[in-house]
Amino acid sequence: MRQVSAKVIPCIERAMDLNPATETADVAVIGAGAAGLLAGIGAARAGARTVVYERMATPARKIAIAGGGRCNFTNTLDARAFVRRFGDTHAAKLGHALRAFSNDELLALLARHGVEGQVERGYRIFTKSGRGSDVAEALVAELKEAGAALVCDARISALRRGAAFILEGRFGGCDERRKARTVVVCTGGLSYPTTGSSGDGYAWARALGHTVTPLRAALVGLTVEETWPAALQGLSWPDAEAALGRHGRDAHATKPLGVERGEILFTHFGISGPAILDLSNVLVASGLQRAALTVDFLPDVRREELDAQLLARLRQYPNRTVARALEGFMRMPPRLLEHFETALEAGGSPLAGRLTKEARQRLLGLLKQTSLVVNGTRSVEHGEVTAGGVAWGEIEPATLESRVCPSLFFAGEILDVAGRCGGFNLQAAFSTGFLAGRSAARRALGRIPEPTETPRSHRA
Repeated sequence: MRQVSAKVIPCIERAMDLNPATETADVAVIGAGAAGLLAGIGAARAGARTVVYERMATPARKIAIAGGGRCNFTNTLDARAFVRRFGDTHAAKLGHALRAFSNDELLALLARHGVEGQVERGYRIFTKSGRGSDVAEALVAELKEAGAALVCDARISALRRGAAFILEGRFGGCDERRKARTVVVCTGGLSYPTTGSSGDGYAWARALGHTVTPLRAALVGLTVEETWPAALQGLSWPDAEAALGRHGRDAHATKPLGVERGEILFTHFGISGPAILDLSNVLVASGLQRAALTVDFLPDVRREELDAQLLARLRQYPNRTVARALEGFMRMPPRLLEHFETALEAGGSPLAGRLTKEARQRLLGLLKQTSLVVNGTRSVEHGEVTAGGVAWGEIEPATLESRVCPSLFFAGEILDVAGRCGGFNLQAAFSTGFLAGRSAARRALGRIPEPTETPRSHRA
């Protein structure tokens, strides 16, 4: 692919004959992440003189590290299936954005810059190169070709509304004010603060009259009461079924709050991995302080079939410890087998040939229904995304313009919507960014009529 080095992109100070330091931009986009870059592209393509401001020295750092650096940037689902599987009560609000900029359009944009995707694990699309930085570089190249200006090291401290919007802060080390007819806020949430997500956008939204719903961690690891997961720190299992339910005496009689299948990872704080991250959103939405988590390590093997296989294996190696007898069984890691062995008997290592039927049933239970008590999530900065944000009742979904403060737009993670793993959140950011940028351009250029402000008493 054509390389766009992060070291040569920091400041494109003139685009479309605009000097952002001295002239009023049609559109100012705050934040050059997934939503911000697409907002800049959408606004510039619509003919607006556009500036994208980024507080970090280089843009799109969160894209570059997404998916462990491989970047699961979208998926193959059409708009209807995307909304249905997204995993948030506000997912339907994304419909207009997904139609404005679809996953197919994203793939075509990236392909123009030599970035290919490959489908993995059903419908998830990762970079074929295995480098999330390729996506970031392609979007910056597209932004430049569209004619927008990109200004990095822009530490905006305040956003004020007058005849035009005033952006106050430090630009290239100097205290300045810059002006724009419309503004798109794409500052992200509170997760991964080292990538530039500072939460400033929430304060600006409140100052300009918006409600911000409670902010919580989403797609985040779960903390547990048990201590043994910490001893397995770093151990992963590629395909487990995890179910989250209510904790307590009658929990077994109630339907699970959520069931997910995928990789799990034991950590120093408890448990993580894609299946657990998706369940974390369920836990956060439930408001529960404690929950019951059960893990089936072998979801494709029926309990009766597994019992017969265990019995045959234990009889084959009667003089070995249980963990040794099961070496290579279902490709289970030795450390996990040793944990199961320890859980069967407090003192000593039981020999396979001496294992009682009751103990074998306990082992079967550990394989099919290991139980953990969840007592919370990691803090919000450790989440992949932030749940909560600018309330949808104060935003027009068809344009993403504020109903409270005309000419102000929001896109990306700052909105009150957080989806599951699988490329959902990045595609939502790309799509809402593009729609907000295009809408802001049309507002600045007078192509859509001025909105009527929505009284607070009528806002949902």
